[in-house]
Amino acid sequence: MEQNVFLYDGECGFCSSLASKLLKLSLDKNVKFVSFRDLSPGDLKEVHPSLEPKLVAGNVQFVSGNMRYPGFFAVRKLSHSLKGWRWVSPLLYLPLVPLLGMLSMSLLKSIRSKV
Repeated sequence: MEQNVFLYDGECGFCSSLASKLLKLSLDKNVKFVSFRDLSPGDLKEVHPSLEPKLVAGNVQFVSGNMRYPGFFAVRKLSHSLKGWRWVSPLLYLPLVPLLGMLSMSLLKSIRSKV
């Protein structure tokens, strides 16, 4: 069975809030939302071989099967199954939108302690 895991930093208020909102909106009940803080480094490697605590602490991650999507791309991948958002999710694939999305996530990440 394909594994679908959304990893976030449970000690980060912004990350936890984002994961909580995505969980509420997700129509795909096969996606597990897990704080990477609840997993050992070995457990992270089982989710995806390239995952390590430092990497996950810097960005949310979505793992679907053997594919890993970091930050904006994780949210974009989930957008297809989000209540109220799945109809506009194709807009996230337009030119320059990924760049704006990555910049937005970077900005939010830099001020996340204040959010």
